[in-house]
Amino acid sequence: MRSKILYTVVGITILILSVFITGKLIMNKPVPKKSDQAQSLLNVKAKLAENTNYDSNVKYRGRISSYENISLSTEVTGKIIQGDVPFKTGQDFKTNDLLIQIYNEDVKAALMSGKSSFMRTLSAILPDISIDFPEEYNKWKEFFSLVRVDKDLPELPETKTEQEQIFLASKGVLTEYYGLCQQEINLKKYAIYAPFNGSFKNVSREIGAVASMGAELASIIRTDKLEVIVPVLPEDAKWIKPGNPVNLIGINETKTGKISRIADFVDASTQSVNIYIDYYPNGDNSFLEGEFIDVEFKISKKVTGIMIPREALLNNNQVYIIDDGVLKLIPVKVERSLDDHFIISGISDSEIIVIESLADVKEGTKVVIRN
Repeated sequence: MRSKILYTVVGITILILSVFITGKLIMNKPVPKKSDQAQSLLNVKAKLAENTNYDSNVKYRGRISSYENISLSTEVTGKIIQGDVPFKTGQDFKTNDLLIQIYNEDVKAALMSGKSSFMRTLSAILPDISIDFPEEYNKWKEFFSLVRVDKDLPELPETKTEQEQIFLASKGVLTEYYGLCQQEINLKKYAIYAPFNGSFKNVSREIGAVASMGAELASIIRTDKLEVIVPVLPEDAKWIKPGNPVNLIGINETKTGKISRIADFVDASTQSVNIYIDYYPNGDNSFLEGEFIDVEFKISKKVTGIMIPREALLNNNQVYIIDDGVLKLIPVKVERSLDDHFIISGISDSEIIVIESLADVKEGTKVVIRN
């Protein structure tokens, strides 16, 4: 019995000693040191700088607008009558189509009555003219024959002597004639004709409604000639000239336009110069008013430099190069701004330039180039 107890105690003691010794050995085992080089090196994407001549064509975003956008209002009052085309938003029309007709039958009747009275006045003075101014009789007889109640008045014959003019004035011929001319002008205000091919952009009155003097009835846009407005940086605008052709690039189509004019001031809100381009739609795939497109300007001036991604440029004028495995920040000049890249100068062909964005990295950091 005693020997069993002794063996048990010895066994437990040996087990405790084994655990204690193992723990000591683990605690005293040396920890392997990490490589300082592995901790400090940063993998970066870079390339060997190579200065190249680039075409300096530039691309900007522009918006298509109508070359002419007109608000239609009337100088008279009356009921709106249907013209040559439906008076509806989106309706297209051709040049000289009657767009808006204001009821004018009463005005037209008054004008015809006035012309009838004028013809009576002329017929009454023709015998006197044949006696007092026989040499002028034929021209006044011909003028009388040209006057029609349903036609515009012919041009008044020229008076050659003061006596003839006094005679006409005393008989009321001049007063009646110019009064009728004024009525003809007023009658034309009751009809509005299309000045170009276009469409109704907005219609604010309906057929049958009464138009008030000066109130807007509709707005129309020209559709056979459009204009692209493109804001361009001032440094690029100086190389662009009126008359130059440009490429108009849509989602599926590329068209051609021509620069019509260039603003001679910088827009305060965009800090850019607006360039205006004429574009004539042709076919079913033409661009439409209100659409945004890319505009490529062809510039004859060549640019020499290195093309880098936009994210590689720091503070608008600095880039990282790798010098003996260490990052170095150097100043550069942006020669041209492209969609996703910059063309920069100020770096020699022997330098290795970083071509990615480095966040929270300082100059002097050791790096390695990754493929």
